[in-house]
Amino acid sequence: MSDSTTHRAERSKLSLRHLLYLTAWIAIGVAVGMAYRQNRYLRQKRIELLALSKGLQVSNEDELISAPMPDITSGFYSWRVHIPDSRDYELRLGIGEVSEKGIPPIVGRVRLSSGQHRVTLHKQDSVREEFRYVVYVDGVQAIEKVMGNNWLPNGWSSSRGVSWPGDPKTSMGPLQLSSQGYQPELSFGDQGYFNGQYDNQLTRPGYRLWIDQPDQEYPPASPFLGFPGDPQYLGIGLRDGFRFRTSALSYVWAFTRSSFATTAPVLQVEAEFITEEGNKGSSQSIESWQVRNAATGSDALRWKEAPAQTVQTAFLHAKSKSSEDLQPVVELQWDANKPDSLGLRLADTPANAQIIQWRLRILDGKHHLWREIQAGDAPWVTPEKAIKKSDRFDVISQNPAMKSAVLNLGDQSKPNVELHWKTNEKLPLQIVERKDARYSGLSLYQGLPLSFGMQIPNALNPALAVEVLDQDTSTDGTAFPGGPVYSAIRVEVEATTHDWVWLSATRNP
Repeated sequence: MSDSTTHRAERSKLSLRHLLYLTAWIAIGVAVGMAYRQNRYLRQKRIELLALSKGLQVSNEDELISAPMPDITSGFYSWRVHIPDSRDYELRLGIGEVSEKGIPPIVGRVRLSSGQHRVTLHKQDSVREEFRYVVYVDGVQAIEKVMGNNWLPNGWSSSRGVSWPGDPKTSMGPLQLSSQGYQPELSFGDQGYFNGQYDNQLTRPGYRLWIDQPDQEYPPASPFLGFPGDPQYLGIGLRDGFRFRTSALSYVWAFTRSSFATTAPVLQVEAEFITEEGNKGSSQSIESWQVRNAATGSDALRWKEAPAQTVQTAFLHAKSKSSEDLQPVVELQWDANKPDSLGLRLADTPANAQIIQWRLRILDGKHHLWREIQAGDAPWVTPEKAIKKSDRFDVISQNPAMKSAVLNLGDQSKPNVELHWKTNEKLPLQIVERKDARYSGLSLYQGLPLSFGMQIPNALNPALAVEVLDQDTSTDGTAFPGGPVYSAIRVEVEATTHDWVWLSATRNP
């Protein structure tokens, strides 16, 4: 072998050896760096855990404060609390109906002396066991409450913490340690999983554990939402009933009900207003609806809390695109004794003086699969029968797949006409949509199965028409899955008196 060949071989061995050394040093450096970061993280966590286990950092002896302690085992939650000696305090456990504004009934209480204490809550809320809550103070059992089998007979599907209603203005209390609201399990047998949506304003079974002054009492939570400080995006109206919420379509009224397991609108209503000169107040001329305190004036809604008040009203003022257009005012009413209903009427105000009739068009039948309607005690009528028995029906020019039929409201000698409509499906439509591929993409109503209704005074001389859709508008001429539906319900009434029309929605049995 020549000298040049030998030299190249030695140089190649040298380069490979250097590469191996470099790789080893890089690996060692990465491992050392990771070990250092892990060590620093564990040291920091150790400092935090030691601080929690040793007690509170009390900077003000007159302040009521707490700090959570590390969880020892599942179902046990502990806090270190400092009780000032400036006044008396007691630890309270409340169990019952809970909401963002609601304090449940107190089921147990114990006095806390001044100084530091360890409070422990043992929460046994598994669906496989009875609901049991035990509170310990400094390791000694102080409160125990076992709930009956009927409290949550099917268990619960989800839970969430519930904040105290309003921030305490001082450090003297109350001080909440723990709270939970449970969503009862909704069972539909082996038909499929149901996924409900709720908001935290809803009243649900739950508990609160807090420290308070012994003489402090709390009135029942108002059944209404709409007071200053309430989250307006959740709507105004009844906490557990109908609420008005601004719609994505500015001229449409949207009404929600979280108790029906959906935060989406349950009902959407479009209004039209008719004068002697014709239809001057159509939805197309209304830019938006503004919620106001009164039928006249421009003050925004600001309800005043009154615990004994069971009825609340609000006014919807139309903002029209032109000053020459009608600007009607509609009054809404909620009654805590009628949580399934919502009242509407034309307000008694000069702005409505020109209106002689108004029409309520209830939308979304396609998404609810409305296939049955009933007036009074008459038999239920399907969309096919509605077209056949109607004295008059028209094809709507904008949509040839839709027909409009006029129906008889029956005996009008009674004080009110009772109108009801619903789907013919028994299961929640989210399950129907998931199990039946024909409904895929139709975005059916996602809440519980419902029946809808309307109570109309006969003094308003009501007239009923329905819009029937027999083809899926998202396809080219394909028949609507499962048969035709009522896509909208139209009721026209006189506007010469200011009687209430009541809309309702109830859960199907």
